[in-house]
Amino acid sequence: MAKAFQFDFLLKLAIDKREDAARAISAALHKLEQARERARQIDQYREEYRRRLGDTASRGMRMQQWNDFQLFLAKLDQAVEQQAHEQVRCETLLETRKQAWLECEREVKAYETLQDRHEAREGQREAKLEQKQTDEWAAILQRRRDEQAG
Repeated sequence: MAKAFQFDFLLKLAIDKREDAARAISAALHKLEQARERARQIDQYREEYRRRLGDTASRGMRMQQWNDFQLFLAKLDQAVEQQAHEQVRCETLLETRKQAWLECEREVKAYETLQDRHEAREGQREAKLEQKQTDEWAAILQRRRDEQAG
């Protein structure tokens, strides 16, 4: 009977870690997509607001109204910048998660290589054992034939 692979538990653990890492990639990718969408929405809103400012300014406006528009535009510019930073943070997180997954993948592959070698050795061992048993049976049968013949 073949011996069990001694690192089977570690292989299963490494596979679980790799699956967790894949889920972390998925979550990081989702966060990045959300950050990109928020950045797009904020930028779009800022451009609409600038157009409104241009339309209103062309019809004339009070100084207080002009200042309010400018303050709000500054806040929108700040929001765009903050969202760009968030997007970079999410991209960095995604890259970190990918690297973690690659490390898990290497670990799984290493254990799978050990498992393949183990199975090959066990197959050879079993083949030798089977050959030995076949040879023993052949020898026993030959002795019986020799005893019956002689």
